[in-house]
Amino acid sequence: MIKRSLILTIVLIGVLFWVVCPAKAADTVKVGVISVLSGPLAVIGNGEKWSAEMAINDFGTVLGKKIEFVARDHAYNPGIANEKAKELYEKEKVDVIIACPNSAAALAVAQQALIHKKPFISTSAGTTDLIGKRCNRYVIKWNYNDYMLATTVGLWGAEHLGKRWYTITSDYAWGHDLLKHFTAALKKKGGIHVGNDMVALKTADYSPYILKAIKAKPDVLVLLNVGKDTTNSTKAAVEFGLKKTCKIVHALLFGPNIKGAGPEVFADDYCAMSWYWKVDNPGAREYADKYLKLHGDRPHFMAAAVYSATWQYLEAVKRAGTTDPEAVIKALEGHTFRDMFANPGYIRPEDHMQVAKAFLLRAKQPEEIKEDYDYFEIVGTVPAEEAYGKPGQFGCKMKGF
Repeated sequence: MIKRSLILTIVLIGVLFWVVCPAKAADTVKVGVISVLSGPLAVIGNGEKWSAEMAINDFGTVLGKKIEFVARDHAYNPGIANEKAKELYEKEKVDVIIACPNSAAALAVAQQALIHKKPFISTSAGTTDLIGKRCNRYVIKWNYNDYMLATTVGLWGAEHLGKRWYTITSDYAWGHDLLKHFTAALKKKGGIHVGNDMVALKTADYSPYILKAIKAKPDVLVLLNVGKDTTNSTKAAVEFGLKKTCKIVHALLFGPNIKGAGPEVFADDYCAMSWYWKVDNPGAREYADKYLKLHGDRPHFMAAAVYSATWQYLEAVKRAGTTDPEAVIKALEGHTFRDMFANPGYIRPEDHMQVAKAFLLRAKQPEEIKEDYDYFEIVGTVPAEEAYGKPGQFGCKMKGF
């Protein structure tokens, strides 16, 4: 009799668990972020995590449901990103994954999105494969890509900075991709590519490459690198006087680079971005001020992209009236929006690329900086259709539904 009662109790507990847990899950919308939250590139990932949290807090609820948030660190490792994506989709039951810097990592997460048939909004990976040969219907590409960065500086720079260009390129897939797109854009405007050096990641001494660049007598030096490589190569250009005879253009340049090395190192250098905190977009300054108050810094463009992507995902859930992945993605496809990140922004249905005008920024001289963290001046723009290329240009053939 006791055994029978015990069995009955266990059965009732099990039934209650299966009734209550799905009900609880149905009462929430769950947003996941995968980014680099440790190591020297954590400045990127922490900004993305904080911005997702801010967007969720500002949005409140959606369809009467609480919005939950979970973040995972991929340590800039594609294998770890793949495992974290599986964990978030399968165990955490997230409705969407956002962010994921590092192209190989983002491609791994994109594959998990296809397997699990749930959305992945890639905001911080540069590869055009996400809107090309590796695209799928569950992936939305937000923010920039390598084509946009290289094309923007190539088109604008060849018109405004000079015709003879020399490149120093990080010797891995990201650098190679940038170089290909950059030289194509430069050629369109009659620019001349007078030389290139492939340089290993984490190179400390850039002097041999700067000396070669000086001999080529370029109008512009392009540094297709990121992080410490950006700082080391720029310092070498200053040391050997190259900045006195030519302009410097960067593939990626962040405020923390300038803050760490000093504004005088990067003064009058140029870069392309999809967003800067002083853009004239509705809510941009308010978001940047709130971010500063909470985190003691201004948001970089990848952080801003996550805020926008999180907000627009939740708006799509509201429009769809459900978190059903197919319905939400259809609500995103072809959608035009205006927010703090893009004014306007548009999500192309053909390849799921979110596009908007791109910005050319000049790093300010120290004496021009009148406000903390205001390191750049916006000096030009490139229309979305030029900066991002044409729909289908990269060979996207959607897989999924």
